[in-house]
Amino acid sequence: MDNFKEDSSNQLNDKLNETRMKLFNMWESCNLTGLKQKYGESLKMIKERCFEIYEEEKEMYDKVQLAKMAIAEQNALVEKMQEDIQIANQKFESDEKQKQEVLEKIEQLKEEFAKKQEFIYTHNQENKAKLKELNRSAELFKRRMGLEIRRVYGEQLQFIFKYINSKNPEQLFTFLLKFNEEGNYEVMSCDPPLECMPLLQEKLKETNNFPAFLANVRKAFIALV
Repeated sequence: MDNFKEDSSNQLNDKLNETRMKLFNMWESCNLTGLKQKYGESLKMIKERCFEIYEEEKEMYDKVQLAKMAIAEQNALVEKMQEDIQIANQKFESDEKQKQEVLEKIEQLKEEFAKKQEFIYTHNQENKAKLKELNRSAELFKRRMGLEIRRVYGEQLQFIFKYINSKNPEQLFTFLLKFNEEGNYEVMSCDPPLECMPLLQEKLKETNNFPAFLANVRKAFIALV
């Protein structure tokens, strides 16, 4: 009897243990399935989020690259504008310098022109005075010594002497005279030639005594006869 009770108790314990293990295994199996499902869902969410972050980062990277390109273009444009401004400033300074040089040249030309006008005016006044003296002398010589003066070749004057040759009173003795750039008398030609003409001309330049010059020329012509 006692052995029977002990066997029954052992069998009951075995059944209970078996049942406990089955229940434990079932419980564990249920928990693992839920955890796996939750893990899978979580992993999927993480993957989706990571993909979203990747796409956002990629989009941000593209935007940064575009911004860098835009900045580089702006920098290049700014440098080009700075170069253009520098070139324009240099050209402006060069133009201002040339303008100043031109203005200075114009002022210089004005001064030279004014001096030239003054010189021409003074020269003309002197020539008028000399012509007046020539006319006065010519009238005197014309009356006394048969001298005639003609204007030829622009500003040149031809002096014509008669009554030099007593054998041929109508024979002409002539010379051409003009005023040079210095305002001095200058004999251009003489017919017949007089070797002493350069000396007479130099003396006229020194004394500015034209009547005496005409008298000396007439004497020199008479000496040729």
